[in-house]
Amino acid sequence: MRSKQPAENSAKKSASIQLDAVMLLESFVLIVSSVVRAADCLNHINTFVIPDQGNARTVSPNLYGYSIEPLWLGDYISSNLTSILLSYITEVVGQPPEIRIGGSSSDYTYYHAEQQQPYELLPNRTSPKAINISSGYYSPLSGYFPKDTKFTYTLNFADRTGPWPNALAEAQSITSILGSQLVLFELGNEVDHYVGNGYRPSGRWNVSDYVPQFRSLSDEIMSSSWYAESSRPLFQAAVFADPPLVPDQSVDQDDMSIPNLTAAGLVNDRGIIPTYCVHLYPQSTCDAPRRARLSLNLLSDHRVLYQNVSQYIPAVAAAEAAGSTLIMGETNSASCSGRSGISDVFTAALWATDYVFMSASLGIEKVFFHLGSSSEYSAWVPLPYSYQGQNLTMGVRANFYSHWFTARVIGDNGPSLTVKELESANASDFSAYAFYDQTGGGLEKLVFLDMGVWNSSEGLSNPSTISSTDSTSVSPGIRPVRNVTIESSWDEGERLRLVRMAAPGSNAKSGITVDGVSFDITTGAKIGTSKNESAVVGSGGLLSVSLQKAEALLIEKA
Repeated sequence: MRSKQPAENSAKKSASIQLDAVMLLESFVLIVSSVVRAADCLNHINTFVIPDQGNARTVSPNLYGYSIEPLWLGDYISSNLTSILLSYITEVVGQPPEIRIGGSSSDYTYYHAEQQQPYELLPNRTSPKAINISSGYYSPLSGYFPKDTKFTYTLNFADRTGPWPNALAEAQSITSILGSQLVLFELGNEVDHYVGNGYRPSGRWNVSDYVPQFRSLSDEIMSSSWYAESSRPLFQAAVFADPPLVPDQSVDQDDMSIPNLTAAGLVNDRGIIPTYCVHLYPQSTCDAPRRARLSLNLLSDHRVLYQNVSQYIPAVAAAEAAGSTLIMGETNSASCSGRSGISDVFTAALWATDYVFMSASLGIEKVFFHLGSSSEYSAWVPLPYSYQGQNLTMGVRANFYSHWFTARVIGDNGPSLTVKELESANASDFSAYAFYDQTGGGLEKLVFLDMGVWNSSEGLSNPSTISSTDSTSVSPGIRPVRNVTIESSWDEGERLRLVRMAAPGSNAKSGITVDGVSFDITTGAKIGTSKNESAVVGSGGLLSVSLQKAEALLIEKA
C-alpha cells in the first residue's frame, strides 16, 4: 500500500520547512477581509476598458510544465496516460510541455552503471532512503514523451563524496541518452533546506558557501570530455524553497535569495545560467495545524494568490539584471502532496489558470506543477493504487483541465503573445488578463476568471481520488451569473470565438469541460465536440458576455 508521497514526507517537504506561504497570508488577514468587501462592490462594476499593450510580458509557449518526483518517474511512464495527455497539449500549442525530473528524492538518487534493473528503491517503496539507478532509468524517456520534449534534470548535489562522482555519473548518463532534449541541469533540490535535511553542516551554508560549490560541480561537468561532445546542457541556478517574505523556517537562518545570489556574482556572464529557479506551495498539509487551515476559499482567492506570487517581483528583476529569467520550477496547491477535496477539484483548475497567467504577467517565465503517482494534488495519476484503505484507479483529475484551457489560450501563437493583468478586474473572486500580438501590439485575446466558490450536488466523485473527500456541501439558490461589458479596440462586426472552462461547481471532481470537451477519467480519451460558441463586436468595440460563478472564459479572434 502506497503512503502519501514518501519522497516529500521523508523530508516533510523539507520538514515542510517548505514555505507554508499561509504564514505569509496570515499577516494579510485584515487586508484580505477588506478586499472581500471590495469584491462585493466590484461585482456590480462589470464594464472593463481594455488598455493598450504597454508593459505586457511575453508569454512562453512552455508557460505550463510539469515537475515529476524522481521516485515516481517509473510510474509515470508505465502506462500510456501521461503520453496521451501531453500529446493533446502538444497538438494545440505546437510543442510539448517541458518536463523537470526533480524533487526531494533527487538528493538521494545514486547512479550504478553495473546495476541491471532501471531503478531500485531502498529499503522499500513505501519509505525509500535511496534510489539506485542505472542508464535504464533514462532510456525510455525520449521514446515515451512527445517528440522533442525538453527536460530539466536535478542532480544529486547533497552527496559530496569525492569530487562529485555521483552527480557526474548521472549527468553523463542522461546526457548521452537524451542528447539535445536535455536542456538544463539543476544542482540539488531546495538547497536552502540542506542544513535541515542534514546535507550540509550547521552554520556553514549560505550564498557564500553555495556559489563556489555550484561553480565547482558545473565546472567539473563542463570540463568533462563527454560534455564537449554533447549538446551541452546549461544550468538552472538557485532552486530555493523559502519564499522571500516568509520568515526563514529552516534549522539555520540563511541568506539564500535570488537578489543575494546575483549580488554574489552567480550570474549569466558565461552564458551557462539562463534561468534561476524558485519553488512555491501556498498552503501545506505537512502538519496538523497547517492542514487544519487548508481552505477552498483561500485557494480560490485571487488577491491572496497575488500576495503569494508578487513577492517574487524583486527576484524577477534580479534575474533579468543578471541576464537570465526566473521560473517557478516546482509548485502546487499544498506541500506534502496536497489535500483531496481542495487540490483535486475544479477550484484547483481555476486557481492554476489564474496562477500561470499571473506569473507570466509578472515576469515569471514558466510554472512547473509537481506530480507524484499517489499525490492528492497530481493532475493525473498513471496507475491504479491503494491509498487510505481504498483501491483507486489511474485517472485524469480536475486540475488537468487548467492545462488544457491554458493551451487553448496560448495556442500556437507563442512567443508572439504578450500578457498583462487587467487591474480594473482585480478582486478576490474575479480576475482578467489581456493578450496582445507582440509585434503589432493589437489585442488578440481576453481571459476572464470567476473565482467565486459555488458548490454543486453533481460531479462530486472521481475514481482516482479518495471518496471520503467527496463534497457534501451545496450552495443555496440559483447559480449566479456575471455579466461583463468590454470596451475593446476590436472593430465593429468582428467575430470572436468563446471558449469556456466549466464544471457543475467549485467542488466538482468530474463533469468538467473545456469548450464542451472532456477526457475519459481512466483512459484519457477525448469526449465530446466543440461548442463553437461565438460573439460579434458591437459599435465602438463594445462586447457583452456572461459567465457563471466559478467559470473561466476565453475570448479570442475567430
